[in-house]
Amino acid sequence: MVWNTIREKKSEVNNMATSKIIEMHPSGKTLSDIPSGENIKSSFSRRSEKDLAGGMEMLDLDFLLSIVENTEGNDKNDVAMRRLTFDELLRREQQDTVDSNSLKVYAINEGELYGKVIQCEAMKVLTERTARKGKHSD
Repeated sequence: MVWNTIREKKSEVNNMATSKIIEMHPSGKTLSDIPSGENIKSSFSRRSEKDLAGGMEMLDLDFLLSIVENTEGNDKNDVAMRRLTFDELLRREQQDTVDSNSLKVYAINEGELYGKVIQCEAMKVLTERTARKGKHSD
């Protein structure tokens, strides 16, 4: 007796669920709100006005150096900014423009904040400077 009422309730729920189908459109728009081919072209032209290709190469060398050479603080965000900026200097092959005192911090890499690649590159630049200094003093 109890089983029959449960089956009846299940069939009622199933019938209610299938009878209430609602069409959903993206972001609440109906088919008439979706732009035609001409409107799509104009929306693409508005997007093309944005500079979506420019990256860190847009940043000035002085700005990048100000970030890399400011080695104060071990905040997670500060370290991430310095790492990204140092990587950009490596990509541009301008790591030799960084101050020696800052390179010393990256070469020592206390607390292993900057990774082995940055540490190695900083040591290379310092080694080159030492070799040049040794040649000039002879």
